[in-house]
Amino acid sequence: MHPSPSTDWRDIEVLVVEDSPTQAEELKYLLAEGGYAVTVARNGQQALASIRAHPPTLILSDVVMPEMDGFELCRRIKSQPEIKDIPVILLTSLATPADIVSGLSSGADNFIRKPYEPKYLLSRMDYILTNRELRRTEKTRMGVEIFFNGERHFIASERQQILDLLISTYEDAVRLNSDLQARERELERSYQSLAGLYGIAEGLNQAASEREVLDKALEKAMALPGVRAGWMVLRDGSTGFRLGAVRGLPSALTASEAFQGDCLCRRKLLAGELKNGANIVECERLRLAGGDTGGLHCHASVPICIGEQALGVMNLAGPDQGLFGEEDLRMLTGVGNQVALAVGRARLLAELEKRVEERTGALTAEIADRRRAEQALRESEERYRLLFEVNPLPMWIYDTESLAFLAVNETAVRHYGYSQEELLNMKITDLHLPEDVPKLLGEVLKRPESRRASGEWRLYRKDGSWVYAEITSHALPFGGGNSRLVLANDVTERKKLEEQFRQAQKMEAIGQLAGGVAHDFNNLLTIINGYSQLVLDRFGSNPALAGDIEQIVRAGERAAALTRQLLVFSRRQVLTPQILDLNHIVAGMDKMLRRLIGEDIDLVTFQGRSIGGVKADPGQIEQIILNLAVNARDAMPRGGKLTLETANVTLDASYARAHIGVAPGPYVLLAVSDTGQGMDDKIKSHIFEPFFTTKEPGKGTGLGLATVYGIVKRSGGHVWVYSEPGRGATFKIYLPSVGGEANSVAAEDRAAAGGGTETLLLVEDEPSLRALAREVLEAKGYNVLEAESAPHALRIAREHPSPIHLLLTDVVMPELSGKDVADQLMPLHPETQVLYMSGYTDSAIVHHGVLDPRTAYLQKPFTPDGLLRKVREVLSARSPRSPG
Repeated sequence: MHPSPSTDWRDIEVLVVEDSPTQAEELKYLLAEGGYAVTVARNGQQALASIRAHPPTLILSDVVMPEMDGFELCRRIKSQPEIKDIPVILLTSLATPADIVSGLSSGADNFIRKPYEPKYLLSRMDYILTNRELRRTEKTRMGVEIFFNGERHFIASERQQILDLLISTYEDAVRLNSDLQARERELERSYQSLAGLYGIAEGLNQAASEREVLDKALEKAMALPGVRAGWMVLRDGSTGFRLGAVRGLPSALTASEAFQGDCLCRRKLLAGELKNGANIVECERLRLAGGDTGGLHCHASVPICIGEQALGVMNLAGPDQGLFGEEDLRMLTGVGNQVALAVGRARLLAELEKRVEERTGALTAEIADRRRAEQALRESEERYRLLFEVNPLPMWIYDTESLAFLAVNETAVRHYGYSQEELLNMKITDLHLPEDVPKLLGEVLKRPESRRASGEWRLYRKDGSWVYAEITSHALPFGGGNSRLVLANDVTERKKLEEQFRQAQKMEAIGQLAGGVAHDFNNLLTIINGYSQLVLDRFGSNPALAGDIEQIVRAGERAAALTRQLLVFSRRQVLTPQILDLNHIVAGMDKMLRRLIGEDIDLVTFQGRSIGGVKADPGQIEQIILNLAVNARDAMPRGGKLTLETANVTLDASYARAHIGVAPGPYVLLAVSDTGQGMDDKIKSHIFEPFFTTKEPGKGTGLGLATVYGIVKRSGGHVWVYSEPGRGATFKIYLPSVGGEANSVAAEDRAAAGGGTETLLLVEDEPSLRALAREVLEAKGYNVLEAESAPHALRIAREHPSPIHLLLTDVVMPELSGKDVADQLMPLHPETQVLYMSGYTDSAIVHHGVLDPRTAYLQKPFTPDGLLRKVREVLSARSPRSPG
């Protein structure tokens, strides 16, 4: 906008007050182009002097200046009657409400915010100059009091002046808001573009084959702003093209012949003119296609190139002309390069896979002509170098004469901890344990020319640890000398698993041995203990014989206890959960524990008073104490103190919150403490894991504490360990406290054994044991039918017309098991109760279908009194049975 026609351009003189020489010069040039006469002042004082000497038509002043800012300059101008009517426009980068108030207070005629549009500046100047006569005749002045930021401002200015300033401020705000909206739209589009570009890059990273590369790239490109459809073509031969991938095509382009023939983007690509992405305003293919094009007319063509090699073109179509800006096209050109690299990578990978497969087949067939094979190997050295670098297993090449490393891959660097430079300055003997080096040298010298060699070696890592490695090496021409290519597969974990498996097999074998010994040994112990008891009952009044017989009885009892301990060790004992008093268990193991831990360890027990009962298998509780005692003994090689403690405890809600899995309530505590070496936190975090041990190889199985943990958990309890290095360890076991009277084996043994007149069918294949049982039962008045085998027992049952009140049968027998005898006897004598007896372990009993909570069972070896009590117990609890 120019000054109005009524204005004489030669009369319009503008004073520019600007301390920046550059900005002053730009403003002077702009105004001069608009036809204004311009004078420049560098600061406020210079401006006042220039105004007094020669008043200008209009003043343009910067706000932020040294010594005197634009607000102060304006106030001084408006305070002097002779120059107060000169319009003042303030140019500033400040545009806050406080700036507006300051402008009003100073009497400024207008605000223009930097940076400004030149046309807008000229239009505001023209507006003020056109209305300056109106402003001169304006007689109304306004007094306005403004309360802002806690301060009162009184503004006395002409009405038109205030209105102009507010209008200019409003226009500037509208213009700024429009700029911001445009920027927001631009940022939104940029965000969508960046998201689309990121999606393309992510898709390319995930793609492996050429087809996946093209599909992924085009799929993600559809997220770019304005893109509605896309297609990618790759070069096929020198001039041909083939369709690689399509997305969102309109119906006009879905016909099979739609992409045949020539088009502008293909011609440009073949001519080398499509170096960068370009907008194709009118797509020939869309224009000539028959059918609905979905409103698509133009597209962007992006070359898919690696350097100067053009692989194809990616077309992204949309309804708008100029689908992408120049910056977008530059980014898309980079995307095209990424797609080309990904296609090249996929092709290289496919080629490598094909060649590796071919090479593997050739090696398997063992090519007869060695020279041709070596030549082929040299020709493929570059391919093998690539495979060498990316192989997931450590690989290296060494010289067979100097034994120096010639090359190592990154996997070897990471796995063994040395840098590549360190390894290349070492020999292969530096990785091997010193005691293995003579054998290594012998292997290298023995087969320097062998094509392939393999073996298992121990190799050092930089941190001083060593690992087992399965080494496979091949002769390989490298650098003009004799070299070997080595592939090292770390088998340390496999070795550990094999060792654990062997240990588990050994424990299983011991358990099987214990189970096999248990049956015959328990039969013999039953006979020995039974007859010893009978002899003691008959001749116990003879002092000369009683002492000797009691020694035999005690020896038999100790042998029976040893058998139970053997079954506890093998974890194959019959599980008979019952309510126990832990004090009785601890007291009963006192002597055995003292023999176990040795004389240099002091055993101390603290038994709590009136402790509650716990429901558990007594053998398993003994196993817990044995395992913890052995563990404590090994932790005190120079002696110390082992403490066993029992007590009633209540675990409250706060304790339960701090210990996962614990339910609040009453518990019985069993604590086992030692004054040994202790453990750090790292060891404590693993102690209950199967096969974890800190003992030397062969000194521990790593199963002891794992077994303790399993027993405690199966009993519904919890176990926690408290330990510090050098301060010993305490294992605290909490078992739920239950009601009921605790069982006492000793009290049971002393209870009187009753008799009866019922008829019993005794089935036992061991003659001596059968004779003992018959003698004991008949002595108490029972009518005993004796059978030496299962068929014999069934024959007796069929021929016996009267009731058979009890079947007393061994579990494991030739031909038929005790369970089979019971099942076949029930239809003949439904009134019969069954009592099983066995010296086998629980696995054998389960196999024969006997082990059930409702099954009456008598474990061998047993005493005559024990047999009588169990028989009486079953007969007294009998209830009518029905067949089946």
